[in-house]
Amino acid sequence: MSDTQKTEAAELVQRASIQPIDIDYSEIRASKKQKIVFGARKRKLHRMRLIKNAIVIFRLYRTPLRVLRVLNLILQRRKAIAREKNVFKLVSIANKHFRRINIPAWESPLFDTFLQSELYRLEPHNHSKHRLTLTYLAITKKCPLKCEHCFEWDNLNKKEKISTANIDTMIENLQSIGSTNIAFTGGEPMLRVKEIIGAIRKYKDNSAFWVLTSGFNFTSENAHALKVAGLTGVIVSIDHHDPYQHDVFRMTEGSFRDALTAVKFGIENEFITAISTCITQSNATREYLDEFMRFAKDLGVGFVQFLEPQPVGHYAMKNVMLKPEQLKLLEEVYLSYNQDVAYRDFPIIVYHGYYQRLVGCMGSGNRMIYVDTNGDFMKCPFCHEKTGSLLDENFESMISEMNIESCSKFGSFG
Repeated sequence: MSDTQKTEAAELVQRASIQPIDIDYSEIRASKKQKIVFGARKRKLHRMRLIKNAIVIFRLYRTPLRVLRVLNLILQRRKAIAREKNVFKLVSIANKHFRRINIPAWESPLFDTFLQSELYRLEPHNHSKHRLTLTYLAITKKCPLKCEHCFEWDNLNKKEKISTANIDTMIENLQSIGSTNIAFTGGEPMLRVKEIIGAIRKYKDNSAFWVLTSGFNFTSENAHALKVAGLTGVIVSIDHHDPYQHDVFRMTEGSFRDALTAVKFGIENEFITAISTCITQSNATREYLDEFMRFAKDLGVGFVQFLEPQPVGHYAMKNVMLKPEQLKLLEEVYLSYNQDVAYRDFPIIVYHGYYQRLVGCMGSGNRMIYVDTNGDFMKCPFCHEKTGSLLDENFESMISEMNIESCSKFGSFG
């Protein structure tokens, strides 16, 4: 028996050992839900945001000719991306309103910088801007779970390479070129929660910070400390609405309970709270997706993120990619839940794969990079080609080279 066969056999034994556990849902459900705004209220807020956009545009470009040119470019970009298929709702949290996970609330100071950054791509100006919209920062190799789809599988539970000082240096490097959002991931980032709290306290003025977690160690005390430090949002991985199926997928008994507990404390601490789910071949059905969205609505989260399985990490060399008809179904579900009146009070779905196929990839140093548990950056979490190190003094030029090379599969979004 080969080493691969031995590993697969051991995993089958471990999955078989997982038992269903009783869950007291009353103890792990949030006392409130994140508010979905639609209809007349959403239209009013949309008009207010457009007014703010107009103020920023006039401040940046001043002359009528430049303003008109920019407005025309915005219209062209919107048609290319949305194609009249806009999201007709918002998420309201603590009197701030969000359209997407990684777009700041228009009431936030970071929104101006985000907007200026996007406008610069259309028509250069001399005001401040961010090079990146989002950086995934994997700060630990350690994780107590053994998830079926883990893209960091080959690095898990090896000796740590990134020190506390390295974390600070990487954030400082990112903020020197501008990164609107920085998302701590791993491994399980909550194993380094004290260092996360310290980093957020020091650097929160120039970036919004996120935690991507399985729910492990996302306790009431830790959630409160993250709130005080200035965390913006938490994305909790939940890969089935059935507790047993989720635990089997994660090969960790009790992981579903931990995930729901993290959602509870995320909502109650007024973080932007999302659940991220990997849609596999076996659950890419309308029946399953509808049930999962009802589950997400019941939890009270503002957003649900759809991920497609990719043959990297623990899925390497496996036939896991979705079939064309399954991708079409996901796109139909994404559009219907974000637009149809029947689903107006459901969470907003975020689905990067839809836009990758439509207009190109936003990774590859374009708007996003992934930094792995060695401090090396890649085009995205699923493209395991290292381009350079965020700890290198020449990191910015390396990101530029990566951006020029672009995404080999989808190309680059302008």
